Amino acid sequence: MSRRVLFTLGLYLILSFVRLEAETSKLSFDKYHSPAEVSSLLNSWALQYPRLAQLIPIGKSAGNTELLVLRLAAQEKAGPDPDMRPAIFISANLEGVHVVGTEAALMLADKLLSRSSTDAKISALLSKRTIYLAPLLNPDGAQNFFASVRYEKWSNSRPEDEDDDGLLDEDGPEDLNKDGLITQMRVKDPEGKWIPDPKESRLVRLADPTKGEKGIYTLYTEGIDNDGDGEYNEDYPGGVALNRNFPHDFEYDAKPASRYPISEAETIAVLKFLSSHRNIALALNFSTENTFLNLQQTGQARAGGDRVKVPKMIAGFLGLEPDAEYSIKEIVEILKGMNIGGGQEITEDMVATFFGMGPAVALDREDVPIFEAIQKEYKDALKEAKLDYPEKRAKGVGKGSFAAYAYFQYGVPVFSSDLWAVPEPKKEPPKDALTADKLKTMSSEEFIALGEEKVAAFLKDQGAPPNINAGMLIGMVKSGQVNPAKMAEMIEKMPKKPQAEGEEHPDAYLLSWSDTFLKGKGFVSWTPYKHPALGDVEIGGFVPYLRINPPPAEIEKTISFQTDFYLKLMDKVAELAVKESKVQALGPDVYQVTVYYTNNGWFPTATAQGRRAQTSWPIRVRVKTGADQVIFSGKPIESIPSIGGSGDTRKLEWTIKGKKGSKVTISAWSPKLGTLDTTLVLE
Repeated sequence: MSRRVLFTLGLYLILSFVRLEAETSKLSFDKYHSPAEVSSLLNSWALQYPRLAQLIPIGKSAGNTELLVLRLAAQEKAGPDPDMRPAIFISANLEGVHVVGTEAALMLADKLLSRSSTDAKISALLSKRTIYLAPLLNPDGAQNFFASVRYEKWSNSRPEDEDDDGLLDEDGPEDLNKDGLITQMRVKDPEGKWIPDPKESRLVRLADPTKGEKGIYTLYTEGIDNDGDGEYNEDYPGGVALNRNFPHDFEYDAKPASRYPISEAETIAVLKFLSSHRNIALALNFSTENTFLNLQQTGQARAGGDRVKVPKMIAGFLGLEPDAEYSIKEIVEILKGMNIGGGQEITEDMVATFFGMGPAVALDREDVPIFEAIQKEYKDALKEAKLDYPEKRAKGVGKGSFAAYAYFQYGVPVFSSDLWAVPEPKKEPPKDALTADKLKTMSSEEFIALGEEKVAAFLKDQGAPPNINAGMLIGMVKSGQVNPAKMAEMIEKMPKKPQAEGEEHPDAYLLSWSDTFLKGKGFVSWTPYKHPALGDVEIGGFVPYLRINPPPAEIEKTISFQTDFYLKLMDKVAELAVKESKVQALGPDVYQVTVYYTNNGWFPTATAQGRRAQTSWPIRVRVKTGADQVIFSGKPIESIPSIGGSGDTRKLEWTIKGKKGSKVTISAWSPKLGTLDTTLVLE
């Protein structure tokens, strides 16, 4: 074969490869991408954008699939290494079932890369920040979405003995009716606890014995009792829910969380990556949790018991008996009465943590305004974009979750979006009826003027528990304990009373949405089946993933708004700068040096929780003097715990003896802020 032919063939192969990679990197949003496709996209981006993108393998899943992080940062010749810049960590789909989260992370990467040369804001972001993007942290669970038989798998694929019988993964579900979906079986049973809903027989609900109702059905997951223990599908393949396996507020008594925290290859890989990248200043998450609409953290502080003995030294100081036991509430009241805390609110969480009785589980009081401001910005942006979200269904941060670890232990602001929820049909209330939206716009005086009758009607309509009554709420507003807007938010998130006779089934909106928007494809009609052990059963119910992921046709519309909002949050990361520096001569060869450090970002340089957990590094400021220079006053190394956002400023001063015209370099450094050097001339 001639050289010319070889050259032509080689050129053809190269061009074909480049074209193939370019086609692969074109991201479409009319379908969900499998783990293999996600990996292919990440690899193609790293090849297509070598100066912006680098692919970092961080470990492997229990099923031996590589876990990948895409590092996005402009390679600046004169600038710091990307791994030394302030950074943002973006995670997605630790649950495995949240495949829409992976799509959002991919869209975010695509926006950053494709607009890097045309959008000035994105170009500046990639020049001064580093973005670590992990679009699929539970590939084992996600793979099940693309399997020939679908069922919602929230775990990785490491075998686990869920039923403690010494066997692994021996009793999983089976697709008995061969429709490619694992749904439910309902079986007529004299001891059954479920009855058909009186308004919609396709739905079932628990019978209420207090009303004389008697259950007629028992419900099972579709399948057979493989191990013959009388239980159905209780030991399915795989076993650990990764977003419950992180160390903060871990549930040791919950099987899906595993027997101990950080037990899984995936959670180990994530924590190793975070611990080796202390430059991460913000965590953004795509998850089934929504911290924008629900600020609830993992719960209330839990003590080892209801009462505690106070150590002798502390008991004597507080005037307590060292051998007596006191409740946490009693200790809080005693501390409040002594005016201890320097103006900081004494809480049960704080006292329980101090006595080693449980983890911090609520946002630090100092951090609350930050999260509330972002929440308001998010809600306003939703309204402006004319997007509706059933806020009452937003789930807060779970125990042992990544978001809990990132805020409480890693010490950075973290925000999570679930992206989508099945839309609920709007019911137009009477024109003069009180609604939550109206309540949010009212003044305290307007609310009080409503009177108990109207407020009571509102509470009944909202399904508020019976212990919440109109008189109590009006009294709270009168005393200034709460305003109407806050009250509306509280009521929307309150657990609703059990379904009463004649009321609509809580899942009726799902069925309605399936019937109308999905043309019935969201629900499998109950169909008779002859079960080998249970006899006559009916198989049917909601299809897997219905509540979690939008239909493919809705993906792009769903995630576009959310990814744009995340881009705005990335621009809010703390940014250290020198607002002003000056040198003032105090006498022959004696000078006062002053530097004003400011934070040009919106977020503070460290969260209050990060400082409390001692994981948010302070800003270390070091004065580098020459051999003929001496610091008379001020420390050679100063520490600034935190600088608030939006231009907050801290002043540092030194008195230095040195020759006129000599130079002093002052270096400020923090892993999350990088290094900032200021050189001043003594004159």
